[in-house]
Amino acid sequence: MIETEVRDGLGWVTLNRPEVRNALSGELMEAIGKAVDSHGADPAVRALVITGAGKAFCAGADLRSMSTAREAGADDNRSDAHRMGSLFHRVAACPKPVVARVNGPAIGGGVGLMAACDIVVAGETTRFQFSEVRLGIVPAVISPFCIRRLGATVAKRLFMTGEPIDARQALAYGLVDIVAADGELDAAVGRVSDDLRKAGPTALIAAKELVDTVCRLGIDGALDYTAEVIARLRVSDEAAEGFCAFLEKRPPKWAVGPERT
Repeated sequence: MIETEVRDGLGWVTLNRPEVRNALSGELMEAIGKAVDSHGADPAVRALVITGAGKAFCAGADLRSMSTAREAGADDNRSDAHRMGSLFHRVAACPKPVVARVNGPAIGGGVGLMAACDIVVAGETTRFQFSEVRLGIVPAVISPFCIRRLGATVAKRLFMTGEPIDARQALAYGLVDIVAADGELDAAVGRVSDDLRKAGPTALIAAKELVDTVCRLGIDGALDYTAEVIARLRVSDEAAEGFCAFLEKRPPKWAVGPERT
């Protein structure tokens, strides 16, 4: 179902059902979730990369399974939807940065999977589509993550029309962060990964948590939290090494990868 490895401080998770464009079966979703949890807890891993085998990133829900939904009861359908939504929450809640390497089409739940990631790098010929309405359903469990990236106005249009969009449109809408030319996807992911691996391990986790928490608290509620975060990190061993390395014009000891400066 998936391939996983740790390489140069990166935890790779590759969806490996190319024969069905990496459609999200129940087994695949559980395998992805376990791999994300494992890499997230591994001190050797600075960041995660999620990608797809073959020519697609992820075609969304497994339509063969969904076509039998009418035969299942309400409780079974609710449980199935909750399982998919829980996967996206596990990805978003991973303490480490998660990079989506979008190597081909992302449809429906595939868009949700990448939208739950922190940084999305896509090939310029990639297309994206919320195709659910054309099947008589809606992109319900992926909506929190996609609306967060798209905003309500654009999300409403794309959810209702089901129109496909290309990588440049996705970049303009905020659904994608970086678009790479054909043949340059790995290089683009590599540049992002190199930058992440230069960061202090604790600071990297704290930076992700900072954004999520401040968004939840709002400006008025964030003062005490933000003051506590910076006060704690300023006196850490990691910060001491970072400042010392800067003043001595050398890479900090915790920087990893081919480019440490």
